[in-house]
Amino acid sequence: MKPSFERFPILDEDLFAPEVLADSYPMFRRIRDLGDAAWVPRISMFVVGRFKDVQAGLRASDALISGEGVSANEAVLGEAAQRGPTSVLTMDGQEHLTHKQLLMKPLMPGALQSLKDRLAREAAEIVRATATGVEFEAMSTLASHLPIRIVSKMIGLTDVGHERLLRWSAAAFDCFGPADNPLTQAAGPTLFDFLNYGFTLSPDAVVPGGWAAGLFEAVERGEIPMDRARAMVFDYATPSLDTTILAVGEMLWRLATVEGAFDAVRANPALITPVVYESVRMATPIRGFTRHVRSDFALSDNVLPAGSRVFLLNASANRDERHYRDPDRFDITRNPRDNLGWGHGKHVCVGMHLARLEMETLLGELVRSVRAIEAGTPTRLVNNGLHGYHRLPLILHPA
Repeated sequence: MKPSFERFPILDEDLFAPEVLADSYPMFRRIRDLGDAAWVPRISMFVVGRFKDVQAGLRASDALISGEGVSANEAVLGEAAQRGPTSVLTMDGQEHLTHKQLLMKPLMPGALQSLKDRLAREAAEIVRATATGVEFEAMSTLASHLPIRIVSKMIGLTDVGHERLLRWSAAAFDCFGPADNPLTQAAGPTLFDFLNYGFTLSPDAVVPGGWAAGLFEAVERGEIPMDRARAMVFDYATPSLDTTILAVGEMLWRLATVEGAFDAVRANPALITPVVYESVRMATPIRGFTRHVRSDFALSDNVLPAGSRVFLLNASANRDERHYRDPDRFDITRNPRDNLGWGHGKHVCVGMHLARLEMETLLGELVRSVRAIEAGTPTRLVNNGLHGYHRLPLILHPA
């Protein structure tokens, strides 16, 4: 028999209140403590926050589908249903697999080998410029440097600078909130600018050899239609900057404030990769995505009913004490390779290999060139889809 909503605990709170967006972790703990799922009347959907159940939901791409939208915004969901998939993020099944393989071609580890030297040079340049013993704002400089200098150029949009890409990305994630949310409404015009640009983009407006150009080359080969290539440019432009910047910001903050952490990595550079994974776990810059429940889906104790919508909270899962011991502690030896900061299953982040390479390269340069890191008081980002630090005062003491 299909379960009713009444069987689930009720969470009658605003998941998108400014104070919750600035610091979501107390709310995430309450969600996990309620059970494997809770019903949220304010947004008319279930919310799932425990690691085991979020991971299972991310794996179940046939039962919990993305093709009917992945936000909490009914207006966006309705538009997605009318216009069809706007990106790989909102495709399902074989269609998703085919298009994601094309999208990932320049982002696989082998293809990224050619970027290593360039990343190393850029990392050395920004560390030299900021390791002066004088306080600077790290989010807009150090954390942003590699995504801006490398990623925005590799996308290859001739008439779009990184400032516009960052505005578009922030607006897109703000529009993941409910339709009546002030941030969602304020982001509407910027998102419209983004969509208008994307749906009129031509091959003449991209850099030859860039990632966007590769999509238009696939059109010429008859692999995808023009409207699909234009939509897939969003998959490069939207998540590739903010998410890595926010993860780097978390890494810098933790290395500056957790006693002995940076000294330990300097003494043992083999810890660089574990520190990156732990930083991504702690940061989880995208809180999560919603899914349409196409068929009844069993969680640990309850069953999500077909026809409902569920919000899978990756960021909550990554702080689940049922899965990670002392999860709010930054542990440089934890090496949580199973963390959900880059997603999981068929919809795992397209750019995860590049993000990891950027973070490892920057941390490697910090280990070589910096003696100590100090941090001032940061301010938190307030965004419906993203979370992390908006500003982070930092001092790098040169070695």
